[in-house]
Amino acid sequence: MNTTTSADSSTDRPRVTVTTSWDDGHVLDPRLAALLSRYRLPGTFYIAPRNLEFAPADRLPAAGIRELAEQFEIGGHTLTHRRLPQLSDAAAAEEIRTGRIELEDIIGRPVTSFCYPRGEYTPEQVQLVEQAGFTLARTVRRSSLAPGRALELGTTVNAYAHRVDGPLALRLAAGRPWRAARLFLAWDELAIHWFDRCLREGGVFHLWGHSWEVEARGDWWRLERVLAHIAFRPQVAYRTNRELLQLAA
Repeated sequence: MNTTTSADSSTDRPRVTVTTSWDDGHVLDPRLAALLSRYRLPGTFYIAPRNLEFAPADRLPAAGIRELAEQFEIGGHTLTHRRLPQLSDAAAAEEIRTGRIELEDIIGRPVTSFCYPRGEYTPEQVQLVEQAGFTLARTVRRSSLAPGRALELGTTVNAYAHRVDGPLALRLAAGRPWRAARLFLAWDELAIHWFDRCLREGGVFHLWGHSWEVEARGDWWRLERVLAHIAFRPQVAYRTNRELLQLAA
């Protein structure tokens, strides 16, 4: 797994970090993990072990979680993937805490990174995450090359084409309509654009998504195209989400 290397001081390149993270704990996660392994890329898998949004047969079982943990970071994602702002503080705290305990029981080691289900949370729930023992928490905010605060970590690109990204695509394409259309319609084009910008400017390139969503949209080829583009770069440090803690504010 590429987890070392840094900026090339001989050419005064800005420091560049790549991290990836994958949410929910679906039975297709091992297929995604195999792609990451092929390109020697680290990943953090945020797992809700009793995710109520999946049929039981679609949840990644304990054996699958243990197998992922042999190569990748496992992060907390609550116990059942309930929307935290809809819960009382007591119920939210229990979801956060018991999700972590169950994962730690499965993999036999501490779980210190967390992802807010659907990226939804209140300021009070940030404190609940910290009180549960997590040192880093990821949001779903995109379009950033800076990690942000440790308990409200931002991201760069989602492996999904968001139809609200028209203004962003125009801005990134510097007003060129055909280029903007490609960035708007194809998330792999957007991801490659952000990565190349990160190489020029420095920062943290953070790709995230869901294995079940990649499958539903037939986007495995897009994902592999992006992974091939970002992998094996000598000037890049490849890190799990947990390893971003030293870079976060």
